[in-house]
Amino acid sequence: MDPIRHLLVASYAQAIGNIRCDIQSSDFNFYYYAHWQLSTETFPLSPHFALSQGRFKSSATANFMMNLFPEGDARMAIMKHSRLNADNVFSMAYLFGAEPAGAASFLFHSGTSALPSSQAPYLREIDDDELSERIHARHRGVPFAQWHGAWHQSLAGVQDKLQVIFHDERLFLAGGSLTSTHILKPEPQGERTPHLVANEHFCMSLAAAVGLSVPHVKIHRAPEAVLLIDRFDRTYAPGTDVLQPGRVERTHIIDGCQALELPSWYKYECLGGHQNRSPERRYGIDFKRLFGLAPHFEDASAAKLLIVRWALFNLLIGNSDAHGKNISFRQTANGIMPAPFYDLVSVQVYGEKVLQEMAMAFGDQFLAEKVGVADLAAFAQVAGIPIEDVMGELTGIAAAVIEMAPALAADACYLDAERKLVANIATYATGQANRLIQL
Repeated sequence: MDPIRHLLVASYAQAIGNIRCDIQSSDFNFYYYAHWQLSTETFPLSPHFALSQGRFKSSATANFMMNLFPEGDARMAIMKHSRLNADNVFSMAYLFGAEPAGAASFLFHSGTSALPSSQAPYLREIDDDELSERIHARHRGVPFAQWHGAWHQSLAGVQDKLQVIFHDERLFLAGGSLTSTHILKPEPQGERTPHLVANEHFCMSLAAAVGLSVPHVKIHRAPEAVLLIDRFDRTYAPGTDVLQPGRVERTHIIDGCQALELPSWYKYECLGGHQNRSPERRYGIDFKRLFGLAPHFEDASAAKLLIVRWALFNLLIGNSDAHGKNISFRQTANGIMPAPFYDLVSVQVYGEKVLQEMAMAFGDQFLAEKVGVADLAAFAQVAGIPIEDVMGELTGIAAAVIEMAPALAADACYLDAERKLVANIATYATGQANRLIQL
């Protein structure tokens, strides 16, 4: 049997390039097609896949692809259900390559530059009764993203997700030539992080209220709570019939690991845990690496300021899981810029049940409640921004949190125990804000 397989990399009806896969040696050699390189309306896959280059090394291609796919338990469940090895990059691309984050699709093909024949649009409405049943079916080992033999989840991350079209207050599964517009995230299984839907909804709403760019979020009840999130890498004009092929446009984005050409397990600064914080352990993604992307930014000053605001907001809400895959960048021919922020949650509110050390340290401090002047000064130095400017940003965001958080926590969209949890987040965030303002 010929071990060579091909993946066509495409954006809409345009072929970008080809990935030649040797499934025996696990070599993944990517090259752009000449017409894509010469066009004035194209984009590179990432800063490390320059349009002017010829072919790219296998490790870089494999890392880029692996960063697109589900992680952790989500990946294991899907691959086990499909009877495939969780390290089989080609099989994952085959399963999840049609509509991952960004504007590029990865499609099985013959190795020519011709696009595969257009797939027929697939559209199926799902009601709340069916959604509720599928949420509970996870306890029986049925992956949440698999519906009637088809996968509707092509996004990175460890949480269960479902890619859907949300139109006219109705939910639809989509596939073929149709593009999803929203993401559904149910409550995680287990008891470590109860009411995470309300937690993320509150933190995202608070971020929007204090001026951060975030996608719109809404709590949908089936009656189980699920978070409905606008896809910020998808755009469509108001009034557009998103149920028709080609009506939803894709924006190319990459996450922090892809921007830094690193595998997904580098997303935390301390690899192997925080018990040993020696320098040789701290070789994952940290603030120094993120700000080190400055040569690739379209506007370095504006981009660095956005990252500063993201970091400070996570510090205020106690989000210790703000790692390198929880920040993304828009990629164009002119460079990269931070995309709207996502996965903003308060980890602190769950106490010792969840790791409290931050994914990235401020200076040498990994605990949000202990970050002080020296740590902020070290952060400012790494960012290449005067400490006075960082403290000015901190004061502004903190003051807005103090003003906005209590009112948002009282919103009628939260029920019973959810209301108590978001009130606790608001109390923590305002306490952090008052403490840090005093600095």
